[in-house]
Amino acid sequence: MTGEERPGSPGWHSAVEAPLTVADASEVRWDAEADLVVVGYGGAGVAAAVEAAERGASVIAVDRYHGGGATAMNGGVLYAGGGTSVQQEAGVEDTVEDMYRYLRRETEGVVSDRTLHRFCAESPGMVEWLKAHGVAFNSRVYWEKTSYPHSDYYLYHSDSCLAPEHAAVAKPAPRGHRVFMPAANTAVGYGVGLYYPLQAAAAGLGVRLWTKAECRQLVVDRHGHVLGVRVLHIPPRTMDAIEYERLAAKGTKYMLMFPPSFPGAGFANWRASRLWERARAIERTGRVECFIHARKGVCLSTGGFIFNRPMVAHHAPAYVQGMPLGSPGDDGSGIRLGQTVGGAVARMNHVSAWRFINPPLAWAHGVIVDGRGERYVNEMLYGAAIGQKMCEERGGRAYLILDQQLYDQAWQQVTRGKVLPFQKYPAMLAMRFGRRKARTLAALAERCGFDPATLDRTVTRYNQAARGIVPDAFNKGADNMAVLERGPFYALDMSIDAKLAPLPTLTLGGLTVDEDTGAVLNSQGRAIPGLYAAGRAAVGICSNLYVSGLSAADCIFSGRRVGAVMGQVVAEQTGT
Repeated sequence: MTGEERPGSPGWHSAVEAPLTVADASEVRWDAEADLVVVGYGGAGVAAAVEAAERGASVIAVDRYHGGGATAMNGGVLYAGGGTSVQQEAGVEDTVEDMYRYLRRETEGVVSDRTLHRFCAESPGMVEWLKAHGVAFNSRVYWEKTSYPHSDYYLYHSDSCLAPEHAAVAKPAPRGHRVFMPAANTAVGYGVGLYYPLQAAAAGLGVRLWTKAECRQLVVDRHGHVLGVRVLHIPPRTMDAIEYERLAAKGTKYMLMFPPSFPGAGFANWRASRLWERARAIERTGRVECFIHARKGVCLSTGGFIFNRPMVAHHAPAYVQGMPLGSPGDDGSGIRLGQTVGGAVARMNHVSAWRFINPPLAWAHGVIVDGRGERYVNEMLYGAAIGQKMCEERGGRAYLILDQQLYDQAWQQVTRGKVLPFQKYPAMLAMRFGRRKARTLAALAERCGFDPATLDRTVTRYNQAARGIVPDAFNKGADNMAVLERGPFYALDMSIDAKLAPLPTLTLGGLTVDEDTGAVLNSQGRAIPGLYAAGRAAVGICSNLYVSGLSAADCIFSGRRVGAVMGQVVAEQTGT
């Protein structure tokens, strides 16, 4: 460890401690042991556990809370293609090569072409593997572009593949596979449909799960081989464990009740902090120290660090005003654990920001401009593509320009259309209370602080493209554009700090790993013996530009990769 990447240094922002170094494993009094110890039991961790256990490895998983992580809390979307059985049932034509060509444009070399092609080629099999472990899918397709489909639909375009510049390279296909759960009219927490079946499968295979167990330290020998972990654990079935579970559940509920900028968020955050203070008090007095021996390896799968706000401010200050998306366990502990033994990190400043403006579809037919009134993006792109340009190129500024006709259409779409509550109510709030309105574009520019000439030029060019007079500068199809000419005109604040339009954010950087094994690499590119990483604790398929379901798919892909290696090691050593 060098410079600021060291426990106790100003930029560390973590309770993770320097490794415990011993001569060999016999020097430690272990409380438990297994072939594989999984640290962090969300999507990547449970996938590693199931795959390893199926291949004959014994597994212990530890989780700071109760398991599930961001996977259980998200929208339950898995990015898959290349001709999955779900696509085939829906009559959707897709090939591995089309999926690969599209993702190659979005990933921009964040993983090797060989690894990306392998991910695409294994995608249909991944869906079958999930089905075999109880995850249900449905083939009803939503064909129009949307950020998340209504609860009646399960297969949709969860990316930007319909955009002309992408469609010219790879044939578009709906690849967002939303898991099937009947009577679930929500997106938040829908991911349990993906996580719970895998958790049950793991338990059936003998995986032992320690909940309320925080991993604070790795144990290594003098040669740098990772031998196991030290955890602080609230023993199960005690009064402390029961009370901690109650307080943590209520604290998380209040923490996630409102976006930070929404009315009522201040009280909710205050209430959450009080509950978490009481939970932390139980941790201080009720936890015991335990050492778990990992005979073959440790897998770090604790997620990213978006809920560690000082860490976000340190590595990605441009995104600190965004709304954290994930679970309280996304505190960077797995990344920091890997760094304590020399693990290299990459893309720590890389954050995905989701500026979704569809639904309502009428919004996406309007114009997004920056603080000067200049347009800079195709409004029909996937929300993360819009958010990336907004935060990386335009200082986090975005304003959606509508005329009266589009405003009326948008209002009808959110009040009368099939729109889920988490999409409907923020849109209504933004249109009622997060808008600025003026009779003319010049007056609107004055009210918003735009340069009047710039806004006028922006809208004039947009209207010309909408009429088919000139090609659109951002390759937006004329059928997805509206002529903005009927006043009054509106500007909806969609910036990173917009109070009524929260911007979800999640971190994409992490430990660098061997793309064949998932082994954590040091700064010289050599594998650290006995240490692996998966999911958002590591750099992976989605670590350049996020599309819906790609993180969950990468969690399954990278978790299974580690599990397969563990099974292979056990087989080689036992001769089976």
